[in-house]
Amino acid sequence: MRRVSSEFMNTDMQYWLRRNEDRMASMQSKLSRQERLESPRDDPMAAARAVRYESFVGRLSRYEENVLYAKDRADIAEGYMRQGMDIMQRVRELAITGATGTFTKEDSQAMAVEVDQLLAELVSLGNARGPDGDFLFAGDKAKTEPFRALQGYAEGAGAATTVGVDYLGGLGTPKAEIAEGSYLPLNLAGDSVFWSERQRIASAADASAYRVMDSASLFVDGHEVALRPGDTVQAIIAKINGSGAAVKASLDPAKNALVLEATDAHRVRLEDGAGSSVLADLGVLSGSRVPSDYAPTARVSGGSLFDSVIALRDALNKGDFIDVGGRVLASLDAGMENLGRRLAEAGSLSERLDMAALRLNREIPDVTKLLAAEKDLDMTQAITDFKMMEYARNATLQMAGRVLPKSLLDFLR
Repeated sequence: MRRVSSEFMNTDMQYWLRRNEDRMASMQSKLSRQERLESPRDDPMAAARAVRYESFVGRLSRYEENVLYAKDRADIAEGYMRQGMDIMQRVRELAITGATGTFTKEDSQAMAVEVDQLLAELVSLGNARGPDGDFLFAGDKAKTEPFRALQGYAEGAGAATTVGVDYLGGLGTPKAEIAEGSYLPLNLAGDSVFWSERQRIASAADASAYRVMDSASLFVDGHEVALRPGDTVQAIIAKINGSGAAVKASLDPAKNALVLEATDAHRVRLEDGAGSSVLADLGVLSGSRVPSDYAPTARVSGGSLFDSVIALRDALNKGDFIDVGGRVLASLDAGMENLGRRLAEAGSLSERLDMAALRLNREIPDVTKLLAAEKDLDMTQAITDFKMMEYARNATLQMAGRVLPKSLLDFLR
């Protein structure tokens, strides 16, 4: 026989009252956060999907920031490259004028003075900075000034002038992720943008009997080429050509010497790996461990855009209109062609970034909508439910005051 006491009725009433108050507190918390998931147990599947959607929205937001940052840098870099093309157009006009041979030596020297000033402006453009202070054409060394003008005395010049321009920037470029596994460069390598001709390095050492003695490696434009003991020069050539670097290796049929030639206009960066001296043994490098420190016997051709302008200035100072109209003009045309190609690449990069921005502008709201469907609270329904809980609580309290039997304390009053 079940015994029902006044204590039992009071305890049972308090249990259901506290349970209702707990539900009210939970609903109040959801209303304040406007989210229907207070804890994963509210809806485990929805909570799991919400976590994935939140992570994806965060990544998309980061991609959007990267796209906007890269787009700004690409537009600024493209503007400087267009200025460089304008300068080269003027330099070419002076070259064509000086190649006619109808001017006196004094007139040619006057044109050389203008060319020298255009050269200084071209170096300044090469050292341009972005809005964040990083150099635009320094490759992966964005904090290092990419171009250093070397001062000296040139024939026909009245004072010290620029006799060479060294590239101090990096070989590669930092990249920004604009989509899952998709990366685009942030900086441009100056030794590709401001270059005239395809560089060619020809060794003078006979490599027909050469063999790699120990495991070694070498680097071509930053691409590592691993070599094994016993590799011949033909094996080395095959591995360089298969490395992915924009360099073609071959063997000089007359001298049996290694020849490396860039497949497009840029400076070839060569370096022996740690503990190896393959390129030095083949007569390409001097062995000083400095990248692209060529051996004295190696023949190197193909210079930068600055070298072409310097050659024009020096030829004008000497009044050598034949050299101006021949070798120098051809070098200038090659440099302008390369600069135009790099400018087209920069424009294409900017267009791709625009398309990526449009894609992200559509994708982010779509994923956010999915996230809202899993997390967001139906405020109308939630307020209605909360009011019903409040009415139930008040009704419980009123009914308990009437129904619960009197206790001993009521008789002692």
